[in-house]
Amino acid sequence: MDLLKKFKNFLSDNLVFKKPILLAYSGGVDSTCLLDLLLKCRDEYKIDLHVAHVDHGWREESSFQALEIEKKMKELKIAFHLKKLKLDSKKNLENESRNQRLIFFKTLFKEYKYQALITAHQKDDLAETVLKRFLEGSNIFSLTSMQKVSKFDGFTIFRPLLDETKKDILAYLNRNEINYYTDSTNENTKFLRAKMRVDIFPFLQKNFNKQILDNLAQISSYSSELSRYLESKIAKVFEKMKTSPFGLYIDLNEMDQSLELKFILKKITKLKDIDLSRNILEQLVLWLLEKKTNLRLNLKNGKIFVDRGHLFILKNDYKTLAGKLLVTEGRFDFGAWHVEVSKTKSDVDMEFSLSNWQNLFANNLTIYLPENKYYMCYPETSKYLKKLWENNKVPAFLRREVPIVCDENKATYDFLSGRKFKLKDKEFLKIVIKLK
Repeated sequence: MDLLKKFKNFLSDNLVFKKPILLAYSGGVDSTCLLDLLLKCRDEYKIDLHVAHVDHGWREESSFQALEIEKKMKELKIAFHLKKLKLDSKKNLENESRNQRLIFFKTLFKEYKYQALITAHQKDDLAETVLKRFLEGSNIFSLTSMQKVSKFDGFTIFRPLLDETKKDILAYLNRNEINYYTDSTNENTKFLRAKMRVDIFPFLQKNFNKQILDNLAQISSYSSELSRYLESKIAKVFEKMKTSPFGLYIDLNEMDQSLELKFILKKITKLKDIDLSRNILEQLVLWLLEKKTNLRLNLKNGKIFVDRGHLFILKNDYKTLAGKLLVTEGRFDFGAWHVEVSKTKSDVDMEFSLSNWQNLFANNLTIYLPENKYYMCYPETSKYLKKLWENNKVPAFLRREVPIVCDENKATYDFLSGRKFKLKDKEFLKIVIKLK
């Protein structure tokens, strides 16, 4: 099947007619091929095409080429968006330019509501990414390099050329007599991608297997298949995950396989923008499988706790207050907590259940008390509370984080134990606390 026909099949399966789409266009071999395909299909598929070009400033001629591209898009009546990067030479230039490009695309998406970013990644790019991740020690389910349709950071990405090699694309351009720019930085081996293309892949193809591109693409496919399988396996577990201003909590007691736990942990920490080293990942999996209690890891941008098969990720420290505050009807603040106190009536004996520690991650903690004079404070050392929390398996690290209520006789009432009791009083207080 020729390239144009395959491209039309992709558009038929994925494109939303008339909704704008953004092409990441460098003017090089791959993006020039993709632009030509889009132009040939523009009328038939009602494509509202925008083009984004990033001038990295790495080459003397890049500014002139950017102006030429802008002029070309104007002639083609295509909306054009240009970004000239300002890079810090002290940082990793490849990573820094990638981050700035992403910010540029996100800004455009916010303004124009594109259905997708369409890029010219092809099979060589896919193979390079798989090999790079493999050499960096990625997990097997993280070797999924790129997919034809994927979501990233809130927007959709189309990669219709992933089945085509660079050789295929060059043949298409030569056959159609289409000119393109040559980027000399693609041959500059001080950049890792260029080093892979110039040195590593030719060496591997010569000495190991000429089909290495196909083999690496197949590994990516297997990894993607494994990820989809694991996604289906853990779907019900993720439905139970709770997040609140206090942090994230998930019960992983149903998970008894190391691979599944690794997949879940990588997924959760990515969601919370936390990087896990291989050693830390292995340590967490061991703690979860062995149902360890009250264990903690302090990371650069978060705290992770494990307790009896439960995982917690907390990113904020809520400072406790010294002293106590009189509990009054209505609304008031106690440090980081918003407190609501109301009177409720009942004509019959009622059984109540205090909120438990899981309710902390729904940001809704409630207790019911007979009318009296109460104070709100943070817990101090107490044999009664210690025994109560131990009996109700309240994680140790949570016990000092949440205020309690006490009366003038120093009787204490907590929000975490979930104990049940009866109130015979016709009028009683309902006290609800939530993090601001």
